[in-house]
Amino acid sequence: MSSTFIESSGLSFSWPDGTVVFDGLDFSIGPGRTGLIGTNGSGKSTLLRLVAGLLRPTAGSLQTAG
Repeated sequence: MSSTFIESSGLSFSWPDGTVVFDGLDFSIGPGRTGLIGTNGSGKSTLLRLVAGLLRPTAGSLQTAG
């Protein structure tokens, strides 16, 4: 059993107007407490919408356990 809860490989996302939010983002998050911090407009909410399946990546993959 893998200890990875969320995994991203080459994740890219751009808004329809061409604004690039992520370009080739790789990360993995294990179970437990994890914080997501950043400045206004840095893509925190966009990343959570991608994880929730509300948005689709432009490229790459995003996998969640469960």
